[in-house]
Amino acid sequence: MAAVKFERTSAPVCSVEFSRNPTIKGGDSGTIGYLQPKDRSDGGDWYIYDKGIDPENYRHLSFENNPELDWTNFKTFLAAVIGSVYNFTFTDPGGNTYTARVWNADNIPWRYVATGRMAFEIELMIES
Repeated sequence: MAAVKFERTSAPVCSVEFSRNPTIKGGDSGTIGYLQPKDRSDGGDWYIYDKGIDPENYRHLSFENNPELDWTNFKTFLAAVIGSVYNFTFTDPGGNTYTARVWNADNIPWRYVATGRMAFEIELMIES
């Protein structure tokens, strides 16, 4: 089983390889969704904008009981790719590679689970 890795080979060059693989919710599956801005008018009517975009693929990675160093390295990687700004190559536990972005960069839940051990959740948008 390959280690999960995020790697960007063009500027800004950065990478992170996790010491423990995450649980990928849904196993080899993910979720899809349309990027559709939504808003409600003053009169209470919904306005949903059709951007004409194909549905997006998402993967939810749940890291449990990882060393705190994994969390620190991920935060350094996240700063280098400026949250969701730059895409990168995501290598899953099966060794498959995808072009992805950290989709929940504005709100990544994390917690300490023991001394020097962290849990955190990463939502990736798979571009290809």
